[in-house]
Amino acid sequence: MQSPADYYQQKKKELNTLLDRIKKTGDRLAMGRLWMAIAGVSAFIYAFRNGESWQWWLFAATVAGFLALVRYHTQLTEKQEELRIQFTLIDNELKALQGDHSAFPDGAEYTNVAHPYTYDLDIFGKGSVYQLLCRSATRGGARQLAENFATLFQSKSGIADRQEIINELSTLPDLLQDFRVAGAIEKEGDHDQKRLSDWLNGEDGFINNTGIKAITVTIQVSAIALIACTALSIAPPSFVSLFIILNWVILGIYQKKIKKAIAQIGNSEAFIDKFERLLSQLATNDFKGQWLQTAGAQAKQSLKGIKQFKSLLRLLDSRDNVFLGPVLNSLFLFDLYCMLRLEMWRKKHKATLLNALDTVTTVDVYVSCAVYTFNNPDNIYPTLHESGNIIIAKDLRHPLLPPATAIGNDVNIGKDEQFYLLTGANMTGKSTFIRTIGVTNVLCNMGVPLPAKELSMPIIDMYTSMRITDSVQDDVSYFRAELNRIKSIMDVVRTADRPYLVLLDEPLRGTNSTDKQQGTRSIVETLLTFHAIGIVATHDTGLGDMATHYKDKVSNYHFESKVEPNRLSFDFKLKRGVSTSNNATILMKQMGIVN
Repeated sequence: MQSPADYYQQKKKELNTLLDRIKKTGDRLAMGRLWMAIAGVSAFIYAFRNGESWQWWLFAATVAGFLALVRYHTQLTEKQEELRIQFTLIDNELKALQGDHSAFPDGAEYTNVAHPYTYDLDIFGKGSVYQLLCRSATRGGARQLAENFATLFQSKSGIADRQEIINELSTLPDLLQDFRVAGAIEKEGDHDQKRLSDWLNGEDGFINNTGIKAITVTIQVSAIALIACTALSIAPPSFVSLFIILNWVILGIYQKKIKKAIAQIGNSEAFIDKFERLLSQLATNDFKGQWLQTAGAQAKQSLKGIKQFKSLLRLLDSRDNVFLGPVLNSLFLFDLYCMLRLEMWRKKHKATLLNALDTVTTVDVYVSCAVYTFNNPDNIYPTLHESGNIIIAKDLRHPLLPPATAIGNDVNIGKDEQFYLLTGANMTGKSTFIRTIGVTNVLCNMGVPLPAKELSMPIIDMYTSMRITDSVQDDVSYFRAELNRIKSIMDVVRTADRPYLVLLDEPLRGTNSTDKQQGTRSIVETLLTFHAIGIVATHDTGLGDMATHYKDKVSNYHFESKVEPNRLSFDFKLKRGVSTSNNATILMKQMGIVN
């Protein structure tokens, strides 16, 4: 089976060959245009001097040939740009395979410090899980991907459906590339899709008004008759002036409605072109899965309507012509005519196009997930279960860590206990392990495979407290902010009608040791009364006795550091029991902070 790196390298070779071929063809076309231009000028001179009809025909033929070469060159340039975009995308994927995801959106704009888990788990921001996955071709897809990260599915069947769709798409790497290229050719404004959706969902302000329809038809027929009568000297030219004034008065009455509609759909041809390209990718593929087959059928159904819509938008753009626009409005109420045509189209195609917009957005999210799946062929899909809150994994690793060097751990949370009490010295891997569990739950809900040898996940909600942010502006101290966070967790989990995964990293770190130990003990004891499983990490080894007091509910686990000559070493392997190592002083000595 071809590896992702081999696939991308092979595509690069093919693209280089095509680009070289296009460049050579472009050079020949440039020379052809030059000779065609020389021939055209020569034919014109001979025809002008001699006046022979065949010479004029020859001149016309050279002009037509020159224009055909220009058009072909334009098509070649567009194809060349498309190949360059694809080349860039492939280069970025090769970098991603080496751990460099900097070319992709990091989703920093979706950061929310108050969210139950996304801030603590580095879901958004530089070097985030979002940046690991995001390959969105549309802004709507990027937003939907962020929403999926921030919302955990509560349905085994829903996640299973996602897995099926993502798995099929991951076997179609050419489609994944073509879809992304189609989305990258045309730039998309921040609000293009929203404006179009708002217009599609808007009320019909023209076609339901029989008066407007009657006036428009009457004016257009009258204009033709008046022009004919004026040309035949049956009607005086002053009638035309009065007619034009009447038309502009009518347009003035409806100008507000017209401007509102144009603001929503004007200048949207680029977005529609992009949307059409993306739909074409779906319409021309034979899918196996039911959902993708339906998406392909919807795409085929909507493409015809989109072509009609593009024609109407081009017609509407005619009003912007400084010469043609005023003439058409003066004689034919062109703006009203366009509004009527557009609303008639909307009435017929609204539902189809709205569904197609949603389909493209959803497929865009699946494409991001499928690229990640394709790039990580050794990952596995988790087994899902709705009964029993047990997380079982073998060799589970954090998705952001390089596969070649990441250290995996075995996990069995919820089977023999509700909570892991996790101890360990600094830098031993406690926080990374907790984030691994949390991110695994998030990505499981996304429907992607994960880096593990075995993985069984429950359908479970999640709340974390790992990274606390104080606020001078809101007059909230660090400790107060942490208490607020813990209270939020308790309030939600206490009243929840579904199980929760709770992850706490070093709770109550803003108070003294005795107070911290008593407080942490109380937090764990309270959590044990809830429908929850999870991990509480702490430096306080004195809490290890909870495993004795709460047998079958609390188990001790730890990470260790090993003191070797002139250095500390870490194996990042989870072990049973309470940690016995300390390394803060050694680390400070190594860094030259203390003697």
